Amino acid sequence: MPGAPSGLIGKLSANRPVLATTVLALAALMLCVLGVRHSSIAGAGDIVGRFLIGGIVLICAPLALAGFAPQKRFIGALFLTVMLAVGVMLTVDAVGMVSIAPLPLPRVVVLGGVCFFFYLAVLSPLIRNALRLGVIAPLAALIGVAGGAGYLGFQGSLETPFNASILAIAFSAGVTVGLGVGADFAVNFARGAPSKSAAAAAGHAALAPSVFSAIAAAIFAGIVSFHANFGIAEAQVVFSAIAVTLCAAVTALVSTTAALALFIPTEQTAVDENRRRQAFSENWRPLRRLLPSTTALAACAIIGVVIVLAFFEVGAPAFASTVVFLALILAAAGIAYVSIRTSLLIVALLFVSGLFAHYLYAIVGLTLPALADRLAAMALAAIAFSQLTISWRNAGDLWRNARDITQNAMSDGLRRFLISVGASASAFLASSYAFEWETGVETAGYFAVSVLIGLLIAPVMMVALSSQTQKY
Repeated sequence: MPGAPSGLIGKLSANRPVLATTVLALAALMLCVLGVRHSSIAGAGDIVGRFLIGGIVLICAPLALAGFAPQKRFIGALFLTVMLAVGVMLTVDAVGMVSIAPLPLPRVVVLGGVCFFFYLAVLSPLIRNALRLGVIAPLAALIGVAGGAGYLGFQGSLETPFNASILAIAFSAGVTVGLGVGADFAVNFARGAPSKSAAAAAGHAALAPSVFSAIAAAIFAGIVSFHANFGIAEAQVVFSAIAVTLCAAVTALVSTTAALALFIPTEQTAVDENRRRQAFSENWRPLRRLLPSTTALAACAIIGVVIVLAFFEVGAPAFASTVVFLALILAAAGIAYVSIRTSLLIVALLFVSGLFAHYLYAIVGLTLPALADRLAAMALAAIAFSQLTISWRNAGDLWRNARDITQNAMSDGLRRFLISVGASASAFLASSYAFEWETGVETAGYFAVSVLIGLLIAPVMMVALSSQTQKY
């Protein structure tokens, strides 16, 4: 892919890697220290410290361990056995069957990190290359979030559950963007681009998801503040959400691009990427046969009927706020990705998954999280779904058959989506631990249900929409 655009940020990060990374990291750390020291909140340092520790245990460590887990059969099996034993011990201790020695962290945090590791280990054939190439991304995103937390400390409102959601969104966005750079680097290098050009192009491609993530966080902040202030949205709150999210996303983008520009890949990197795509193609073939265009259109019609039934059965919670949120996400995706089809698909997935999740909660008898928590989950779901839809848009440039477009979109976007989902749920847990956010775990559960529903219907919608038009 020698002709891939690299852009200003991609070129700057690739050509001045040490300078760009050092400046951003030092700026974020200084902002964190100054914000905590000058915060009017007495426990600001404790909150930031707990979030950093939770982020390392819940996200950074599992991603690094999964990416660099031993590949030799015996050593790899031994490593997984040890991790499984730790997980079983923590689980039986959590349910009260046995009692183990006290841990320096809450057991739910350690258990969450172990569960995230096994989630990644199961997906390893699909995501290992992206994890290895983007190994620096989670730590860079965490440094960026620390800077964002310092900025919130200056505002004097760091301890609120609202800011817990903002930091979770920012952290997940940074991890998603950074690991997306690693995934794009593998694709570009496998297509023949030199390593520095591949890194610059990957960094440039990650700019649109960074902008979309910041706008999604701003939309969440604006609607929540509108409700909290009885019809008045605070501009300062919206700006804070944008600043914190961009701080995390840009730090991860620049740092990962810079690291890959310094990295000297071997042909094995391209071989691993080509093997991954071939394996995905073989495993996707049965589903491809089940999804001709006519079947996909019929399935979409059935989904539409179920939507109507679910809507009349249980309604839509906070309907006006949800409609406003979806309308703003539609505009944000159109601006960030310059694609009407992409924005429509994101909003369709958000609406259908949210309504079906509401219906499922009603059937099971569970109580939905509060509106602010649901909107936070929807913001992260929008970021996760965008990883699928942008790959779908790009695949439409190269392929014309609807099933070819969907297969290539899922081959490229599914790994990004799955990483984003795991990181988002873990980020909610990290915020729950740091801020003592009582509904953080419930919000993570609601998010997981919503994105799982969206994942099931995404291929159907992709085939149906691809069969209708190829125009943006």
